[in-house]
Amino acid sequence: MSKSIYEEAIEVLLNRRQMNEISKAIRKAQKQAKLSELYKQLNIIYEKLYTMELSELSLNSNYYEIEIIKLKHQIKELENEL
Repeated sequence: MSKSIYEEAIEVLLNRRQMNEISKAIRKAQKQAKLSELYKQLNIIYEKLYTMELSELSLNSNYYEIEIIKLKHQIKELENEL
């Protein structure tokens, strides 16, 4: 026995909803992966600050401070999206 047009329409709608949910989950996972990468970069900078001797140029240019501010801003944006 063949399905009615209504049954087929319901199946199509359910499949679309499932695809939307899968797409949302993939986007969220991508954002979480990016967030993880930003935290790794931030930790690397902190490690450099603690373990290496910074040159006078680095200290004067505030390079690390600027990089930390940038990373924290990106992290905050991504966390707000999740």
